[in-house]
Amino acid sequence: MEEIIRAAVAAYRNGEEEPLAALLELEADIVPAMAELFRAEAEPDVRAFLVRVAWERHEPTSVDFIVDALSDASEEVWQSALGGTVALASPEILEVLHAAKMQERADAAMTRRFQMCVDEAILYVEGLVRAGNYR
Repeated sequence: MEEIIRAAVAAYRNGEEEPLAALLELEADIVPAMAELFRAEAEPDVRAFLVRVAWERHEPTSVDFIVDALSDASEEVWQSALGGTVALASPEILEVLHAAKMQERADAAMTRRFQMCVDEAILYVEGLVRAGNYR
């Protein structure tokens, strides 16, 4: 499984469009393997890609992966994770967002930006949960 994910990441690095679709079509739970690659990956855009795949797959293990990604130092990665919190909206995700809002970033400006983005995600998720539009 890891070889398939690595091949998709290589295709993503080459600018190909198919890697996302290829990973979304796999039947096995690939999120744990992607999480391992995520932790070893140096490039923020690749980490953000892996996060996107995780939340688009809507697997039970996707939530834990997204929670971890919210702590990433790269804005590109935590923005992808915030997108995942909206896509996977639930009362549990709402709790995760409220807890994440307290995270400190590298500097005060980035902390404020992160908190504003988390506030926006909270508003979306609250609306979805209130309307019953969640998994």
